[in-house]
Amino acid sequence: MKPVKKIALLTLLPVLAIAAIAFFSSTVRVLESAAPGFTPVKDDAIAARYAPVLLSNATFGFPLKCYYRAARDGDGSLHVAYHPVWERERNDSGGLMPFLSRALYTGGLRIQRFMFGKGDVEMIAVRVDRRGKVVSIRYERPKDYSPYTFTVKHENVAFDGIFQETPAFRVASWNHLFEKADGADAAPRAGERAWKCGPEYFTDSLWDEYTMFRARETRLRKSRAHFEWERISAE
Repeated sequence: MKPVKKIALLTLLPVLAIAAIAFFSSTVRVLESAAPGFTPVKDDAIAARYAPVLLSNATFGFPLKCYYRAARDGDGSLHVAYHPVWERERNDSGGLMPFLSRALYTGGLRIQRFMFGKGDVEMIAVRVDRRGKVVSIRYERPKDYSPYTFTVKHENVAFDGIFQETPAFRVASWNHLFEKADGADAAPRAGERAWKCGPEYFTDSLWDEYTMFRARETRLRKSRAHFEWERISAE
């Protein structure tokens, strides 16, 4: 490299570094910590009644815990969000992109932990009407899933209708996103077993420990998936 070009590059590097730090640490949005119109609820029996069943295998693993938060809206409907918590997420598939994911995102530099915090927290939510019927379910599934990519695209899914019970969900990706399992498909497949969510209340201390909510988000420091009404604790 010619001396002039080398000097120019050395001069430019600090500028690029400062620009990168400013870009990634700049505030993307400021979130409200309140949820008008919702009243927080802590009821372990009700949470257990509507808790989902997860179908998983040794490759994707099983949660360590399942936490919940609940609230009633102005119409009297009950909203319950379940948060299965895994110790970690990791793509052990072969190939370059999974290797880079392990080296940079979930291991090595551990960008995932820096962005979101400890563990891997997912979300399934139901809305129950005043008759006690599940009338809505919400969750995230993997979009166009391939285990050979660097990350997995999240797709928010919402189903409205009358459900006899909370459906089962199949863990469908290495980062623990779900597919709804209905009817005969709700039975465990070869190598799978059913894991029943035994919900425990998501206390304030646990909520903070898992960094569920950041009032000021940046491009590299984000809240975990949750609903606005979960930001109000029943403690």
